[in-house]
Amino acid sequence: MCRCRGFRGSSPGTRRSPAGRSAAPVRLGGVDPKTRNRIMAGVLVLMFLVVALASVLGR
Repeated sequence: MCRCRGFRGSSPGTRRSPAGRSAAPVRLGGVDPKTRNRIMAGVLVLMFLVVALASVLGR
């Protein structure tokens, strides 16, 4: 572990989310459960399509 000048360590106050920089966390608490389920199903399908496309292009 480098303690050099300019090294940006990871402390609880500076820890970033794995998704990268965002203005605010997405909160789906106030959304209707049926709508929330549709959103999450859409995200899951989109992720599946991205992985399938990557595997086809990776051959």
